[in-house]
Amino acid sequence: MEAKISIPSNALALLLAFLLCISLADATTTKNSSETYTNYLKKACNSTLYPQLCLESLSSYTSTIKTNDLKLCSKALSVTLKAASNTSKLVTNLSKGGNLSKTEAGIVQDCIDEMGDSIDMLKQSLKALGSLNGSDHIQFQISNIKTWMSAALTDETTCTDGIDERKISDEVMRKIRKTIVNIAMLTSNALALLNKLPY
Repeated sequence: MEAKISIPSNALALLLAFLLCISLADATTTKNSSETYTNYLKKACNSTLYPQLCLESLSSYTSTIKTNDLKLCSKALSVTLKAASNTSKLVTNLSKGGNLSKTEAGIVQDCIDEMGDSIDMLKQSLKALGSLNGSDHIQFQISNIKTWMSAALTDETTCTDGIDERKISDEVMRKIRKTIVNIAMLTSNALALLNKLPY
């Protein structure tokens, strides 16, 4: 014999209304959180020299960053490091093209070396930033990270200065300069965000 459960229609309606309210509350909370994270990122990016680039480069990570300053700095550094690595590959590929004069080849090689140094500094910074939690010497570590990031920015600027100061073809100069300037702007933004850490 099968037992039938009889639920009064008003109880069923109340249950459905309750579930709908929970669902709407969840959606509202998610929307509010998303807006909070986006507003946090906008405010943080407004403290940088290149706020639009900051927002564009980090907006897809708001759900990871949330409103955490350390996560924001870490993600900004990660994005910068990835872009620097891609730029280094581009500059290396340009050097292998064989269409460069001896002078241009020397300038491009200098940029490759500078980008290598910059990438090393960014990697070191990211590693140190990742080990801040629980560190007894947070201010010392932050100071080191700022120094390394400033050195990375100097390396990037040295590359563009080398292009500006010497004769190099417009096409090669445009390709290299554009990507290096973008990396320098990302590095500048990451450093500005790091400077806002409350340590």
